[in-house]
Amino acid sequence: MLNAKQEKFINNIVDGMSQRQAYKDAYNAEYDDDAIDNKASKLFNKDEVQARYKELIEQLKDKTIMSAKERMKWLTDVINGDIKEVATTFHTDEEGNTETIESEFVSKLDTRLKALDTLNKMSGEYVTKLEGNVKIEKLEDLL
Repeated sequence: MLNAKQEKFINNIVDGMSQRQAYKDAYNAEYDDDAIDNKASKLFNKDEVQARYKELIEQLKDKTIMSAKERMKWLTDVINGDIKEVATTFHTDEEGNTETIESEFVSKLDTRLKALDTLNKMSGEYVTKLEGNVKIEKLEDLL
């Protein structure tokens, strides 16, 4: 279990601070930079600090991955036209000035059908139907 300063230090690092910045902030350190770097490095390499760092990184990874429900909601929004596509065009006037024009529009039908197909696959709507002619014989009959 980390103390409050250690927790702040590791959270600062996860938030993007360097070890030096994170240590200064967490410990209100006013040593010279070499001393702070040394202390920060030793702290960061402690087993319990490393374990907490890895735990926080995993939590961040999990937050960036859409759940199946979130993916299904997003695909539904595409199908319903709630998510717009953007087209970018460029216009150059007589003086050579280029203007960028972005236009939003509802996805084309084929895009929406692909989203519907993907959603149906995710929810198991499709059933594979197999037909065949199978003959079963007893092993004794074959001998």
